[in-house]
Amino acid sequence: MICIVSCEHYPDDERIYHREIQTLVNNKINITYFSRSESDMDLSDQFVSHINYQKSSFSTDAYQKDLLRIFSENRPRILHIHEPDLLPLAKVVKELFNTKVIYDVHEDYPSLIQTFSRWGGIIKNLNGKIWLRKEKQFLEYVDEIIIASPAINNCGYIENGFIPIVLENFPSSTILPKVDFKLDRGNTIIYHGHIGPERGITELIESISMVAKRVNDVSLSLFGTFRTEQYKKNILSLIHQLGLNDHVEWHGHISHREIWDQLAKNAIGVIPFLDNPLTRLGTPTKLFEFMAAGCRIVASDLKPMKRYDVDGLSLVKPGNVIALADHLVKELNNKSVKELQINQRKIINEYNWESISIRLIKVYKKLIP
Repeated sequence: MICIVSCEHYPDDERIYHREIQTLVNNKINITYFSRSESDMDLSDQFVSHINYQKSSFSTDAYQKDLLRIFSENRPRILHIHEPDLLPLAKVVKELFNTKVIYDVHEDYPSLIQTFSRWGGIIKNLNGKIWLRKEKQFLEYVDEIIIASPAINNCGYIENGFIPIVLENFPSSTILPKVDFKLDRGNTIIYHGHIGPERGITELIESISMVAKRVNDVSLSLFGTFRTEQYKKNILSLIHQLGLNDHVEWHGHISHREIWDQLAKNAIGVIPFLDNPLTRLGTPTKLFEFMAAGCRIVASDLKPMKRYDVDGLSLVKPGNVIALADHLVKELNNKSVKELQINQRKIINEYNWESISIRLIKVYKKLIP
């Protein structure tokens, strides 16, 4: 049994399901896929056996205990985990069954701690060091490490004897939308992904208030889940207070395939991230998705945004509401499509999952006897 396990992502996660699992399926590798989320999705098919655990019913510990029960009856040959919370499971499975373990690292976790921890600097730094020490202790039970960005280092994988396989979150060329560059998308703006203060969503809403005074039919569509209920209340209240109910709409979470239709309808894709340890590190997937969908792109002027070659990228000082509004208005008035066509060609020819997916297959062939 080859097992892919996640404890925090939606079952149809772009990276886990639409990219990695589909790549394995296309190579006729049978997968048992375990997820833990508040979802009723069943993604089982000819090659995938999918079991989802309800997050409200299973803590991370209870989830791992039940997986061990299943594994004791059907020993896994490969365990591919997608969160560091599952490293204890990897340790036990390695010790009991000598299973090959793949550790797929989506984030630089010290940066997450620095960004989200409510503690002061000293405690925050201490927590980061403790996390790194714990991760390092589990690496002896790991066979291969995959990272989503070349900037991810965590406890120092190379220093600990690994050669991490870099698998960027490039979109799959098989599901790219058909783009009509002659289509008038109107004065439409889209943001999709996690919705939290660190992403600059408050500043984005405030900027739309300014844009609406200059472009009276501007609309902003927000897709994704709020990081906290309190922040959700804050943003929805802000939209009401600024009189933006006719200009801003939050749609919640939609499936990976559905988001492409929404991207292809909007003129501008916006990435208004604030400057923090997390946003200074990883290039957001939405940058490539905007390129693929023929959107103009307005983004915060952060190093990860400039790691790849993007034409017509409009960069704004992070957190500057006035500058963000000015750039949004400028791009709404920009009718040139040359850079949009160039960006889509870059996705088709270079920044796509198919161009790098062979790396995943090589890892699996190396581990499967």
